[in-house]
Amino acid sequence: MASGKIQLHCDIPVRDLLCSAIRDYAHAAFPVGGSECAQLARYTLLELVTRIEQGISADVGTVAISRRPRAMMRAALGYYFDRLDQHQQAPSVQQRALLASLLQEHPVTAADLARARAADARQGPAN
Repeated sequence: MASGKIQLHCDIPVRDLLCSAIRDYAHAAFPVGGSECAQLARYTLLELVTRIEQGISADVGTVAISRRPRAMMRAALGYYFDRLDQHQQAPSVQQRALLASLLQEHPVTAADLARARAADARQGPAN
């Protein structure tokens, strides 16, 4: 039987990016005053941010989280990168794939993210 947890392996800069993406998505997708289900989703995501921020530190680069909000985390990353792409007018294909791999329990560091950004920059602006 599969575990109900996934391990996020990352450093502080990646943690901060992930948490910012989740927080922004929670506020945008589930604004205050929505349905009870929407408010529960918002609460779940904001609690997840707290869990990740408390779990990953300079000394500890791994935190176990529930698998249940993984789809919402993917949506949060999609929302983050869609906004980034629009702002930069360039695709973030490598960065998206890298952060998605974090949800598959692959370690991701700021150096990995910098390489993905450089690879995306080499691809140039969106057509």
